[in-house]
Amino acid sequence: MSALAAIGSSLRELARVRAALFGLELREEGRRGAELLVLAATAAVLLHLSLLMAAAFIVIAFWDTHRLLAAGATGLLYGASALAIFLRLRIRAAGLADAFPATREEFRQDFAAARARP
Repeated sequence: MSALAAIGSSLRELARVRAALFGLELREEGRRGAELLVLAATAAVLLHLSLLMAAAFIVIAFWDTHRLLAAGATGLLYGASALAIFLRLRIRAAGLADAFPATREEFRQDFAAARARP
C-alpha cells in the first residue's frame, strides 16, 4: 500500500510541476500574442494613414493629365501593401505554431521514460 501511495505522490508532484511549466509558458505566449496584436494594430493604422496620404498626393498631382492612371496606381499601391502585410503575417503566424516547447519536451521525455520502464 505504501508503494502505491509513493507512486501516487510522485504522479501528483509530476503533474504539479508540468502544470506550473504549462502555466508559465501560457503566460509567455499570451504576452507574445498581445504584443503582436498591438504591433499589428498600430502598423495597420499608420500604414492606412500613409497610404491615404500617398493616394491623395498621387491623384491630386496627376488630376489634370492622367486621372485614371493615378487612381489605378494608388489602387495597386494598396494591393501591393496588403499583399506584403499578409505575407509577413503568415510568416509570423507560422512561428506561433511552436508554442509551449518546454512543456512538450518534458511530456515527450516523460512518455519515453514510461515506455522504457518494464
